[in-house]
Amino acid sequence: MLDKNIQIITILGPTASGKTDLALALTAKYNGEIICADSRTIYRAMDIGTAKPSVEDQAKVPHHLLDLIDPGETLSAGAFKRLAEAKIVEISKRGHVPFLVGGSGLYIDAVIYDYQFPLAALPGLRDQLEMLSDNELRHKLAAEDEAQFVRIDTNNRRRLIRALETSGQILSKRDRQLPNVLTLGLRLNKEVMQQRIEKRIEKMLQQGLLNEVKTIGDTYGWDSEALSGTGYRAFRAVVNGSKTVAEGVSDNVHGDMMLVKKQMTWFRRNPDIHWLDKPSEADGLVRDFLGM
Repeated sequence: MLDKNIQIITILGPTASGKTDLALALTAKYNGEIICADSRTIYRAMDIGTAKPSVEDQAKVPHHLLDLIDPGETLSAGAFKRLAEAKIVEISKRGHVPFLVGGSGLYIDAVIYDYQFPLAALPGLRDQLEMLSDNELRHKLAAEDEAQFVRIDTNNRRRLIRALETSGQILSKRDRQLPNVLTLGLRLNKEVMQQRIEKRIEKMLQQGLLNEVKTIGDTYGWDSEALSGTGYRAFRAVVNGSKTVAEGVSDNVHGDMMLVKKQMTWFRRNPDIHWLDKPSEADGLVRDFLGM
């Protein structure tokens, strides 16, 4: 467990809700560093479709836990927790404030609720999983590893079983978050969320999303786990010529809106979130939390 005297600020919310902008503003003002808690920005070479913080933003404030693995590899919540805890201690020793920022609920909760995971896969786990129906596998993965659940094709039984094998079972967790953690949540109404998502997809296309999708598919294989993310999945058909760009955009918007719904379902289970109606409300909460 982390030292209870280390103050941690968490900023969470669904995709495209404005977490990055808020985190940049707060870390610049309160001498912070950002630990990215996102199951997609952990991938190398996937910068545009994951909305990874830009080089310019990374130059303004230190960012950690980006570009950890290659597409096709996986990172369990237990592995993320160990990496994040090490960074939190490192940042605190520098006299800075660690900000845990992202939309992957399991990654975040693993840290702030101190999830305990086994070090290795349980014996006979695959045999147990093979006995479950597809719906049972989906429910199990949603409960145990939200990060993989929102990323993979949950209609693919093979991928469901593989994800559950790598997710790790949660042995124990706290009922309430660790002391000295402030958790801020961003939420927007459905119409605003869709507008933000549409605008972001347009920007991604201008930045070269289609070329990125093709490069990842050609290099790592079209069955790569990383390409099961909503944007990559939507534009794979465009790159392969079976859909138009407009159809890809529509599929991407629909996929992201479904992702928002899944993420908010996860976040609503957290009783410790201070929900913000507007980002400007965060400053006073952070100032009081840090005793300034």
